[in-house]
Amino acid sequence: MLFRRRPRGEEADAGPNPYRPTTRRQRLVILAITTAVVVTLWMLLIERPGWKVQPIPGSPLAPCRAGQTTDCVGGQANVLLIPAAPAPGASVAR
Repeated sequence: MLFRRRPRGEEADAGPNPYRPTTRRQRLVILAITTAVVVTLWMLLIERPGWKVQPIPGSPLAPCRAGQTTDCVGGQANVLLIPAAPAPGASVAR
């Protein structure tokens, strides 16, 4: 059972301790894995994969020059946000 009481006395020392402390090797493995995960996450945050855009061979478009935002590879795409129309049959409060 989950909450079974352990017997006192001689019977209490009969089984292995389920809460034994970690060994030095286990602590080193945990530390190594934690360090590797932290370094990997930092590298993923700092390094920008694909930040340098390469033009497609034979394409007339070239990478953007300093200050250029249109007609180039890596330029801006302007998007217009239009508010949604009210539902049909809905009354507009004035």
